[in-house]
Amino acid sequence: MKLHLLIVDDEEAICQLLKSFFEYDGNYEVSVATDPLVAREIVRNRIVHIVLSDIMMPGIDGVELLEQIKKIDGLVQVIMMTGYSTVEKVISCIRHGASDYLMKPFDNVSEVKEIVDDTARKIRRWKEIIERSREPASMVDGL
Repeated sequence: MKLHLLIVDDEEAICQLLKSFFEYDGNYEVSVATDPLVAREIVRNRIVHIVLSDIMMPGIDGVELLEQIKKIDGLVQVIMMTGYSTVEKVISCIRHGASDYLMKPFDNVSEVKEIVDDTARKIRRWKEIIERSREPASMVDGL
């Protein structure tokens, strides 16, 4: 099963770079948004598993977007990325439910992939646990 990855950054070039990288990987359905309000609507109208979001964007910033996404669907895993970090921003992201945090510029896009893949493994593991929990007790006892 492909997970849906939404990339949100006001820099079109970053969106397209990451989109191409993850589409080439083949493990993700990838959407992009250069406007956080569009990103919010995508989360509202589609199943999104992972959001990779910049923090510094015009309009609403990434932390506010994170907060709104979590209100729409608390299960969406949101990975924050920024070129301008402060302790306060990091703590704010943690408090609002970010699953991880990346610094830009990326030394290597494979660093981003590693974090997204780790998040995807966590989602798949939780889905497995949920599915097993739905099995009749006699089936679970036989494991």
